[in-house]
Amino acid sequence: MSKTTLPASIRGVTWRQPVVCAAATVVCTFLAIWAVVSAPVSPVPGVSGLYIAAAVYVPLALWFGVWGSIAGYLSCVFMGLYFGYGLDFVLVWALADFFEGFVPLVIYRKLKMKPATLKKPNLTYALTGLLVVDVVVSGFAASFAWTEVFVFTFIAAIAVLALQAVVEDRKTWVTWLVVGVFVASLVSGIFGVGALVAFGNVPAEIFPTVFFGWVFGDIIVLATIGTVLTIVLTPYVTKTHAYVHNYFS
Repeated sequence: MSKTTLPASIRGVTWRQPVVCAAATVVCTFLAIWAVVSAPVSPVPGVSGLYIAAAVYVPLALWFGVWGSIAGYLSCVFMGLYFGYGLDFVLVWALADFFEGFVPLVIYRKLKMKPATLKKPNLTYALTGLLVVDVVVSGFAASFAWTEVFVFTFIAAIAVLALQAVVEDRKTWVTWLVVGVFVASLVSGIFGVGALVAFGNVPAEIFPTVFFGWVFGDIIVLATIGTVLTIVLTPYVTKTHAYVHNYFS
């Protein structure tokens, strides 16, 4: 009797998804700690103006479903513990990173969209190169507190994304810009900074300052690094057996 091969979308969870989740958790934890050490938002431990981990686990959620969101959540838990927060707090606080990936995941699945579709790859890769330069400059600006330069890199990143939306499939790139960059960052910032205030780790009067630093930093890394990862790796990831078509498999 011949063996029937099920389509990838209905095979169910295999060992690959938990392994990807574990590996992603390790990578995102190191990136989270590095970001907070290198570009902290004063005077709040554990908050960065250039939170590179977000640029990894948001695309991961679009590729690997809830497993990517779990990696973001766990990385934030470990990062929070590293900086001295209590377990009861970080278990709630880290939901900010879970929802940062999960909300775009839900919207993308409802729209039945893949993370990236390239119509003009050569031009898009050239624009992606500009995003790489932009995030490097942004990193230096954040490290040395060059506020004007940091703001300029933010504007430049959005401008490049807007240009990509013109030359590529408009629906794909507008969705990424609105959902994968802005909505993801706002959801994370509202929940994360809200938790800091609710648990008494941040005075309510400095909520706007911390919120601005959190959201602004996430938008920059998602508009640059997150876009680069999405463009370069999506064609390869979607062909693997680990790619998640729904939420868990």
